[in-house]
Amino acid sequence: MTIHSVLQSALPTAPALANALASLTRGRPTDLAAYLTEVEREVLVGSTRTLSHCYFIAVDANGLLRTQSLIERVCEQVLDYAIPRSRIEEANQHFQNTGSSRRFLRLAEEARDLFTDLAQTGEGGELLLFAFSESVLQLPQVICKMSLKTSGQLHYQGADGVHAKLTHDGTLNLYWGESKMHQNPTSAITACLQSLAPYLQEPQSRSATRSRDVQLLSSLVDLNDPSAEAAVRQYLEPDSPQSNKVRYCGLALVGFNSDCYPAPPTLADADKILQAVTGSIGAWRSHLQKRVAAENLNTFEIHFLCVPFPSVDDFRTQFLQAIGS
Repeated sequence: MTIHSVLQSALPTAPALANALASLTRGRPTDLAAYLTEVEREVLVGSTRTLSHCYFIAVDANGLLRTQSLIERVCEQVLDYAIPRSRIEEANQHFQNTGSSRRFLRLAEEARDLFTDLAQTGEGGELLLFAFSESVLQLPQVICKMSLKTSGQLHYQGADGVHAKLTHDGTLNLYWGESKMHQNPTSAITACLQSLAPYLQEPQSRSATRSRDVQLLSSLVDLNDPSAEAAVRQYLEPDSPQSNKVRYCGLALVGFNSDCYPAPPTLADADKILQAVTGSIGAWRSHLQKRVAAENLNTFEIHFLCVPFPSVDDFRTQFLQAIGS
């Protein structure tokens, strides 16, 4: 038996790898339900393969929007988002052995230090996309790119996130993430798809926009399971036949200002906001369909999340305060 065959026999089967990936999701589909109210979910956009999701900021019984609560909720996932699973497991083992949670606290502070304090940061949208992908879509993150930053004052280059799922036929779906927070929906949708397009449509080559991200993923795939990580690397090895079973997909989030919410001090009414968003969603979806076609993305699976905000600038400011930047 050759070394290659021994290594191959040690790799998990496709069903085992699928289960391993599925087990890595951190959250349940209802985790954000108290903070975001669903308007539509997985609505197919025209003749494309884009699935539209739309949510608005939830309203409590006092007529107050839960924007701050949403921000605090997603900030609770900074550790999951920014720190590799292996290091979280080391902290967990330390807790099991000593009863002390100090290593978790150290990692949490390290994670928060990775976020920029730049006023126009889009990292709040990136963290929200991560939380939505992990919980609602049940797609686990497979590389921890925030940990690659050399300074909290910088944004890392490349896709905003990489998530994965193994399909029933053994195809590895890699979901490239992109988020944009703009003043209006049309510019947010346009900019988001323009950024996402190269990751999906360019042929495999060393010059492809995603090539560096693929190299990083191959080296730093983060599953806290050596055999599963080795199996994923087989899909990312150019000389492996498994590399022909990789499908590129998209995860997108756009946040934008909307007058669907009442101006303060008027109290919010969830039914009225729902009616206003429902009245606007057709125009948003129409522009989305137009831009998907313009970027030649009709044949790619894309989960596209629209979240209208009272003010994206206020969201950024509150996020920076909550994350401690």
